Amino acid sequence: MGGWVISLNPGFLLVWLVGGLLLVIGVLLSPRPRRLGGNAEVVERGSAPELYGVAERVAGAVGVRPPVAVAVEDLAIGAEYPLVGWRRRPVLVVGLPLWLVLSARQRVVLLAKAYTEERGDDLLVGGALWTLAQWRESLMSGRPLARRGETHIYMATVLGAAAPRGSYDAAGTLGQVFGKMLGWPVLLVERALLRLTRADDGPARRDPARLRGVVTEAEVARLEELVAARRFMAPLQAAVLRGATVPEIRRSVPAGVTGSGVDGEGGATRLEGERLFTVGASEAVDVELARHYSRAVRAFGLVW
Repeated sequence: MGGWVISLNPGFLLVWLVGGLLLVIGVLLSPRPRRLGGNAEVVERGSAPELYGVAERVAGAVGVRPPVAVAVEDLAIGAEYPLVGWRRRPVLVVGLPLWLVLSARQRVVLLAKAYTEERGDDLLVGGALWTLAQWRESLMSGRPLARRGETHIYMATVLGAAAPRGSYDAAGTLGQVFGKMLGWPVLLVERALLRLTRADDGPARRDPARLRGVVTEAEVARLEELVAARRFMAPLQAAVLRGATVPEIRRSVPAGVTGSGVDGEGGATRLEGERLFTVGASEAVDVELARHYSRAVRAFGLVW
């Protein structure tokens, strides 16, 4: 559009300024491939062979490409399987709060659910939505910087009457107002694109045929209810406040809260799940993730 505006009347400076601004906005908002969030940390394959093993076995069982990498997030609830980068590499992202309290069987259900969800993750639409979301978050989530306030107090203490007055606060307020002004159009474009692309299929669809023989629909439904209600968070946070270890935390969350004590239907399906991920292998994964757990538990109080 910027080029079209300039072509209408290239002899006026104002036209060039407006067209150039539109070109810059178009470049900034052009679709980009999804990247892992800043809170996600990729687990090295060599340090977690059991984790990568179960991720690949469950992927093979439901008939999807195995992940090229597995990442963990300290505060995320659940798991997702996005395509990352220009090469569209599948990466499994697991939220540690929920993963920590699930039984071995439920961990298989969580992975199978993440693998079989279809989210319309094509590069053009998905990339455009991801780019708009990043810009909207950057422009509209501005908060006063604590470091700016500390610097202002330090300068006032050292310089006394010679310290500049109000410049830090004024600059911060001006930046937030400017961000809100630019952020609202981005928000409207993002909402319009979401309505156009996802009006019929909702936030996510799942292919039940891929789940057959691996997990049951009832198990997936119980896991979704657990994620929605988050009943496991109160026992988890209480255990963290007591200074419990990872094994103690896993024992402190009652089976009735997570649903792990419920024996679902489908004996053959349950046997297949146990073959994919045994209790011993689940405990080995906890050992592999011990360093990540020790860091994540300090932030579990922020999850709500």
